Amino acid sequence: MQIRLYRWNSFCQFKREISVMKGQYRGKSGKCTWNPTEVQEQVLIGTLLGDGCLAKKGRNCRLHVKHSIGQLPFVEWKREMFKDITSMNINVFEQEVVGKNYGFCQFATKTHPFFTEYRDIFYEDGRKRIPSNIQELLSTPLALATWFMDDGTRSCQGLTLQTNCFEVEEVELLQTVLLNNFEIKTTSKDEKGRRVIYVLKNMVPKFRSLVEPHMLPSMLYKFP
Repeated sequence: MQIRLYRWNSFCQFKREISVMKGQYRGKSGKCTWNPTEVQEQVLIGTLLGDGCLAKKGRNCRLHVKHSIGQLPFVEWKREMFKDITSMNINVFEQEVVGKNYGFCQFATKTHPFFTEYRDIFYEDGRKRIPSNIQELLSTPLALATWFMDDGTRSCQGLTLQTNCFEVEEVELLQTVLLNNFEIKTTSKDEKGRRVIYVLKNMVPKFRSLVEPHMLPSMLYKFP
């Protein structure tokens, strides 16, 4: 299955300065000095389907990754994945949630037009959405594995992908992509008034064979 670097080539032609978190991130020629790899793009797509967010800062956007402290190895993996566009160390902290303190870990990348473009793709009026061309974007086991590590869990003898932040039509579109691109049959079920994707029991072995080679050992607990 071929990985395509989505429309990035056009951004590497620009000559203007790029505003980033600290100073200017450009070479002497004025061209961008960070060119995202195909692997980084696929990890970003999976991250945006999960808990990752793209936030505007100045002229461009940056990727913000935040998870519970129990997922620190996963955050470290993502920090390593984007190390050539990240200067911030992982921040470990406590935060009060419903009257109780919990541990979290997070980092943010530098800003870059690459992230700005993906914000335009995945956000509308400040809300994360599923773009109409998601079948083209979610096309590799790596992107699927990143999404599952981010927002998947075992459920009875099957698996769920926590899509409850998306509208019903968007969830149905993701189900179509899972079937067309990966031959994974799914249903959806109600969870607190929102829809989540359920990977059927008989589909779990196929799903696992696709994503496990790309998963961290610490995340294998997500399988039944």
